[in-house]
Formats: sequence, C-alpha cells, structure tokens
Amino acid sequence: MSVDMKHKRTSPKHEKEHPKIRTVILHNVLITLLIMGVSTIMAQAFFHYSRNSTSVAIIYVLAVMLVARYTTGYIIGIIAAVFGVFFVNYVFTFPYMNFNFSIDGYPVTFLGMLLVSSITSTTTTRFKKQSQLLNEREKLLVEAEKETMRANLLRAVSHDLRTPLCSISGNADMLLNNERRLDDITKQQIYTDIYDDAEWLIGVVENLLSV
Repeated sequence: MSVDMKHKRTSPKHEKEHPKIRTVILHNVLITLLIMGVSTIMAQAFFHYSRNSTSVAIIYVLAVMLVARYTTGYIIGIIAAVFGVFFVNYVFTFPYMNFNFSIDGYPVTFLGMLLVSSITSTTTTRFKKQSQLLNEREKLLVEAEKETMRANLLRAVSHDLRTPLCSISGNADMLLNNERRLDDITKQQIYTDIYDDAEWLIGVVENLLSV
C-alpha cells in the first residue's frame, strides 16, 4: 500500500513534467528544422551561382551556431553539426549526390563544426543558467522589498489606529469614572473629542479599504 501511495503522490509531478519536456523537445526540433531549412535554401543559392562548397560549409557552420544558440542542451547542436557536414559532403561536393570522405580538409571541417556547436552550446547553457540565477535573485529581492513595505505599512497603520483609540478609551474612562465631577462644558469637549477621533478612525479605515 505504501508503494501505491508513493506512486499516487509522485504521479501528478510527473504529469506536469512530461508536457514541459515534450514542449522543449518540440521547440528544439522546430527551431532546428527552421534554421537548417533556411540555411539549405541559402546554400543552394550560393552554390548555384558560385559553385564553391567552401561558402556552403560556412553557411552551415553559422547555422550550427544558431541552432546551438536558440535550442536547449548539447545534443541538438551536435546533431545539426553532423547533419551539416554530411549534407555538404553529399549534396555540394563532387561527385554530387554521393559521399566522398577522401576530400582534403573534410576531417577538419567535421571537427570544426562539432567544436563550434559544443562551444556555443556550452556558452549558451552557461549564460542561460546565469540569467536564471539572476532572475531568481531579483525575485527574492522584490519579495524582500514587498515584505519590508508590508511591515512598514502595518507599523504605520497600527500607530495611526492606536493613537485615536487610546484617546477615545481615555476620554470614555474619564466620563465613566468622573462624570459627576465634570461640568457640562468639559463633558461637551470630551464628547466632541471622542466624536472627532471616531470620525478620523472611520476615514482611516475607508482609506485602507480603498487601497
């Protein structure tokens, strides 16, 4: 029974994590397809007019950098780098539509694109983590400021409420204990003070409700 209870407790968390993971994967795939598709169109145009596979390789290096920059993690960038190298070899180098691994400089291009992808992914991931930490720190600072403002407001409100209440309480006590010894003018003044303090309290409460 304890195992079932534990499974029931953890299942909602997993249910929340799975859609998030799927969203991240879908985002990475769509971004990669978009960047690589646009890069392929540009490469086709460059190659059509220049017949220079070096320019095409540079386009795919830039595409790998963009993929690594705008996706999460390292795997997508490495996959894009491998795809770029093999695609350039297959489509844009002679013999066309065939693989030729004996081309001079091919290993250098392959390793270069992998290095570019890995370095860009590492740097981007680090920046994202630092940005996340800064955002969390800012949130904590904002919460601390809110707590400070709330405490100051409570102190101010308690002070503003306590002062007229003490006056009303003191005047009421004076009327209760010394009513026979007070003349009418003094009584009238005390009644007026109590009324004024009560009206002032009503105004404070209405202002608080408005806020």
